[in-house]
Amino acid sequence: MTDSNAAQMIIERKHATRTMLIGIYSGLVALFICLIGMVETFGERDIIGGIISMGHTMLIIIAIGSGAIAVKTLREDMSTPGATINKTSFVVEIFVGVTAGLIVGATLSLFVFATELVDMRSVLINVSPGLLEMLTLQKPASQVMVTMTVLGSLLGGIGAAIFNIAPRIRLPLVLGLTSIVSLGMLRDMLKIVLTREGWPSVLLNFLVKNQGLSIAGGTTIFATTVALVIIWPHLPVIYDKTVRIIIAYVPKVLQFSVGIIFAITLTMRVFWFIAISDKDLPILPACQTADNSPDVGLDKCISIVSNDISTTTDLLGTNLATLVSTIITVSEMLIGTFILLCVIFAIWNIRQRVNTTNIKSTLEDPNNALLIIAKRNISAFFGVSLLVSLPILLGVFPSEVLLNVGLYMLMGFGLNIVVGMAGLLDLGYVAFFAVGAYSTALLTSPRASIELGMSFWAALPIVVLITGATGLLVGAPVLRMRGDYLAIVTLGFGEIARFLFLSDWFKPWLGGAQGIILIPPVSIGNIQLIGPHKLYYLIITGCLIALFISARLRESRVGRAWMAMSEDEQVAETMGINTVYYKLLAFGLGAMIASLSGAVFAAKLGTIFPHSFNVLVSITALSLLIVGGIGSLPGIIVGALVLVGLPELLREFTEYRLLIYGAVLIFMMLSRPEGLIPRVRQTRKLDDQELNQDAWLHDETEANNGPSVTVT
Repeated sequence: MTDSNAAQMIIERKHATRTMLIGIYSGLVALFICLIGMVETFGERDIIGGIISMGHTMLIIIAIGSGAIAVKTLREDMSTPGATINKTSFVVEIFVGVTAGLIVGATLSLFVFATELVDMRSVLINVSPGLLEMLTLQKPASQVMVTMTVLGSLLGGIGAAIFNIAPRIRLPLVLGLTSIVSLGMLRDMLKIVLTREGWPSVLLNFLVKNQGLSIAGGTTIFATTVALVIIWPHLPVIYDKTVRIIIAYVPKVLQFSVGIIFAITLTMRVFWFIAISDKDLPILPACQTADNSPDVGLDKCISIVSNDISTTTDLLGTNLATLVSTIITVSEMLIGTFILLCVIFAIWNIRQRVNTTNIKSTLEDPNNALLIIAKRNISAFFGVSLLVSLPILLGVFPSEVLLNVGLYMLMGFGLNIVVGMAGLLDLGYVAFFAVGAYSTALLTSPRASIELGMSFWAALPIVVLITGATGLLVGAPVLRMRGDYLAIVTLGFGEIARFLFLSDWFKPWLGGAQGIILIPPVSIGNIQLIGPHKLYYLIITGCLIALFISARLRESRVGRAWMAMSEDEQVAETMGINTVYYKLLAFGLGAMIASLSGAVFAAKLGTIFPHSFNVLVSITALSLLIVGGIGSLPGIIVGALVLVGLPELLREFTEYRLLIYGAVLIFMMLSRPEGLIPRVRQTRKLDDQELNQDAWLHDETEANNGPSVTVT
């Protein structure tokens, strides 16, 4: 037997064992989620109405994932330094995937068979008839066992085959299927957003059927996602060329006019939404005749609006709703007219080839300063427009979800200063959030012990200063602590704060277990921001301010000092960095940003209780940093949307929230420790560690076994 054949046999045995272990672990995971009732609970919501539920989808994903993980592990072992074989065949990979999937199906089959022999319900309460009906598809267990095993093998083979599909085909396919599953899970959100008169209701009836998506809706979602993924790489080029044409061929007067009128229209719509009505928004054409006939066409709309304006002798005395509605209608008509003029001018100037020299320089110069400024301004303008329009487009419940996301996002920006920049692991960050909320309540509530009755805006600077001082008090005793010790001590401080708010000692001032009630809402003049769809604008403003502060700090001298401390505190001290000062500064600034979130939280609820400030708040804030990417500002936004937004949209599965948190964190630590949107510095650091580990493994292998034999 040659060395290559011996090596082939050894690696086949090794991976046969590994494949079986992956299949067994995947089967146990599938069995576990069945026994805790997760499959049955998720089975109440369909992905495709009447065809496949979320519970079945979970089991399918586990079976496909087992095959994919088995093949991925095989390929990783082939590519490691010292591997005796660095390539495998398609047939072998499919066999590996089928084997892993077969074990998953066999595990569930044995479970179903065992339920026929033994009454498990007395011990395992979640082994209900509903679960067995889901697993057996309401057929006799003896007939389904073989089917489940074969189906598991097939799904495992599909998972293995995914790795052999060309990336340009695999990515649209996977994202298309993911979009179907995601929108099927968010069926209730679709109903909320699209339950309106006109085309939204038509779209809703097309997409949703019974308890899930319709077949036509799922097909359309899949095709749309695939098309978007295919054209996505070309969008930057299209956007760049469009902006170049606008700059070169459209007069600056028209560009400026469209931007100003669009800003006025957006401002008026937000004002209407906050101050006048959050339901009856004027939508072009919003023109009615004197006899309240249905909406008229655009041809008569202009004359009606003109008559209304001409008969209005005193705008200040005009009904506010009528005035704002008229401004919105006229502005939107002007926007449409000016955009049409822009298109006409662009076509005419392209045809006439005017100002040829200037046009060529604008169209061909990739470093044109005017082009860069225009792209940045347009992107910022449409980004802000989307942000301020979300409550108007989505409604009250989605705004509630966005508000909760914003609260944790604001805390995430503050915690990122402490953990991501300064490298100080703080598990008691909820204490600053609680101090901000209680300070706001004490200063504004008429039922508070001190009865100051201040407005939210007058109290906010004082709240920030109080919470900043609290951050310094917490940071001072832990200046010489690092790592796990610092985490445990700060965790203790967070729990101490909650028990102080709960204790009878401070009950005359803080209300004890009954908290503080009658906290007044946030007001701007005569406008009260009551409800999540209005408070959204307050929290999004706070998030933008915190994002700006964090971005400026990261690029400043203070940020560089924090980065040096996080890398190696002793070296930083040797280089002359005052670590005591910068640690206290990190705790103080992080606490101040958390106080903003606490203040909005108190104004939102109108009452606060100590039980709202448990350790889970700190864990969630830290988790969104880990998932998004520690030190990454865009990662905080993504982490908050994933860890806070999705659970809020799926509230009926709240009992499994911590389990899902744990699974997500384990997955992130194993597959993507740098986070979803990592900071470049963190990614480079982890890559260097992996390269050093691989080099050490290669040297160790050669030292023990001699030079490796590579078989292709």
